[in-house]
Amino acid sequence: MTYSLRRSGEKLKGAMKMARWLRNQSGGYTGEGNGSGRCHLLELPIELLLEIMSHLTEVPQASLALTCKSLFVISGAVFENESLHFSRDFAPLFHHYRNGHNFLTPRWQFISLLEDHKWQACSGCLKLHPRSAFTSRELKRKPEDRVCNLGELAGVVDLCPCRKLTFQDKMDLIELLKLRQQSIGLLNAQFGNGVKERFCWHSCTQDYGSTVLNISIYPELDQQDKLQIRTEYRLSIEAGQLGKEENMTPRFGCAHRSVDLWLASSCQTSVCRLPRDICASCRRISICNACNAFLKCPHKQPNHSNGRANYFFWVQRCLGSASPVPDSEWANQRIHPAAPSVNIDTCSEMCPWTVREHPPPEGPPSLGMDIIDSAVNDQSFNQLYSSIHMI
Repeated sequence: MTYSLRRSGEKLKGAMKMARWLRNQSGGYTGEGNGSGRCHLLELPIELLLEIMSHLTEVPQASLALTCKSLFVISGAVFENESLHFSRDFAPLFHHYRNGHNFLTPRWQFISLLEDHKWQACSGCLKLHPRSAFTSRELKRKPEDRVCNLGELAGVVDLCPCRKLTFQDKMDLIELLKLRQQSIGLLNAQFGNGVKERFCWHSCTQDYGSTVLNISIYPELDQQDKLQIRTEYRLSIEAGQLGKEENMTPRFGCAHRSVDLWLASSCQTSVCRLPRDICASCRRISICNACNAFLKCPHKQPNHSNGRANYFFWVQRCLGSASPVPDSEWANQRIHPAAPSVNIDTCSEMCPWTVREHPPPEGPPSLGMDIIDSAVNDQSFNQLYSSIHMI
């Protein structure tokens, strides 16, 4: 009853404001012959409207496009602007623990402007939710402090430059995978087990200066109905520049580890003489100790072509169960919001492991493994050999 009265009051106020505006436009007379109800802005030529809109930034232009269907047709393309979407690199390197960074973007400013009596912004999901998704206490908070009914487990998981998942997005993906499993089961029952079950949900390519990163995402449900995300990377970079600050990409393999530094660390395990399941350093490199994401690089040495090094590796992540209630595995994979107890100074996942962390080899070095192979794979030795050969 209270909501109905409040809604009726808002409609009455809106009608009174419109009536006052019409009286001001017509000089107090609202008869049919004076053009009441006309929108003089829409009477302008489209070329002039486009010129006016070209002087607006993204947020005002998007707000104007939502005022009516005509203006949406004219300027609706503004919603394709990347500034109104999640940033392609959602959490910039060395800034991903600053939650306030996400509240300064044009996208969040636009979301805050769209709040009304039906929709409210959630600081955890960085999206609009119906008012019913919030408690009465949360509705009184500012948008930057308001959290939906998911509470502390609300948030966003960053999978690639194009795919960011809220918890509802995760549930939608699980439903898609279940539907696909049923479809494959029916096809296999009809035609045999010849249907491929590997499902590439998304693929994209991103350039970071001279570095090229190809990404493919393969989601699946395991036997416990947990969502497993395998993200395959093909990284092409100038030879000898992997992990160097000037060539580092702002991409994360999980919520805690940089792709470049993680890969550079993983490639260092080739110098270790112990099996990976025995060496503590190798285990620390391959598995994130914050979320248990697993990195696999089948070839420690890259393929070289035209002065570039090409790496292939993948990251396996678990986003939790299919339960409608978020769990800790989901929460550990979120890149927003970040845990308040972790910052750039206390995070141990940002820096690559050094060769010195591996135990020293036992016994004298062998000629092939420790001397010749190392020299052949060393870029500086290759350059020295080429220079001598040219003399």
